[in-house]
Amino acid sequence: MKRKFVPHLITAIAAVTLLALGVASTSTTGKATKDADVTWNEGMTIGVTRITNDNLAKNWVRVSPDGTKILYTEASPNGYWQIVYLRDANNPAKTPLIGEIAHSPSWYEDSNRFIYVSYESGAGRLVRSNVSGSGKTYISRAPIGQYGDYFPSVKNGIIAFTALENNRYTIATVKENGTEATFLVEGRSPSWHPQENKIVYIKNEKDPFNYGGDIYELDPQTGQFSQIYSDPKYFCYEPSYSPDGKQILFTKGTAVRATGTKNKTAVSEETIKRHIFIMNADGTNVSPVSSGNATVTSPSWGLNGEIFCLVSIGKGREIYKLRIRGE
Repeated sequence: MKRKFVPHLITAIAAVTLLALGVASTSTTGKATKDADVTWNEGMTIGVTRITNDNLAKNWVRVSPDGTKILYTEASPNGYWQIVYLRDANNPAKTPLIGEIAHSPSWYEDSNRFIYVSYESGAGRLVRSNVSGSGKTYISRAPIGQYGDYFPSVKNGIIAFTALENNRYTIATVKENGTEATFLVEGRSPSWHPQENKIVYIKNEKDPFNYGGDIYELDPQTGQFSQIYSDPKYFCYEPSYSPDGKQILFTKGTAVRATGTKNKTAVSEETIKRHIFIMNADGTNVSPVSSGNATVTSPSWGLNGEIFCLVSIGKGREIYKLRIRGE
């Protein structure tokens, strides 16, 4: 059976207000929320809270290692993506940081600096900045890959990223000064293990240009890799290790059955939505975190079992946080 693909990028374009915005949160307890058709796994989650309520297109939510700050992208007034720094992970007041076309922010370990992908010259380039919006530094003046670099993850001054090289998406590494670029294996969306020299990433054997695929683990020093999870029907996306490295958070296509009536006749239709899953780092004990007719994407680990993510509501996507029980 051919596995089903779920688009990653948001196509809706919305205007962004650059002023601080105060929003009341909505808490849930594992049941479908009032403002989004999503159900949270009651046996696994607690304290589900909606952080934003502005009906704007958002993507790439990333929580700082100290758990206090959020980076994400939002559609700017001219229709491009820009990074917005949310000063407090529990407060929707926001400050715009990057005014150019930008996406895929990723934090340094100090929770002050971050790296992102800039498209100001038409091709993706890795750039470093900080939460004050100053100190912009280009990792390289041109893409390290042929056409651009994507989805960076940084640890100990080494950046893992996706490079388009020889018409293949490839996991690559480079030092933060732009030297010693190394192309490793086919794949995309790499994320470093917090303690060990490992990278979790996505690889699609049959369609290397597809954003989704199976979840693999790579030793960048030896180049050895192994598949740790595959769904026979639906592709996986956005894997990342928990802060202790014992679990992996990811999203995956999920079948959703909607029933109703049409011309007084009962109808039932299956659609595919992205939802969050969690599993042990060895690929065992795979469990759903969310389900339902809403799309839930961009999961990011916070501290003490907290997870931040995006939930599709109307024409926008809103930031939610929740906690995994027992963490």
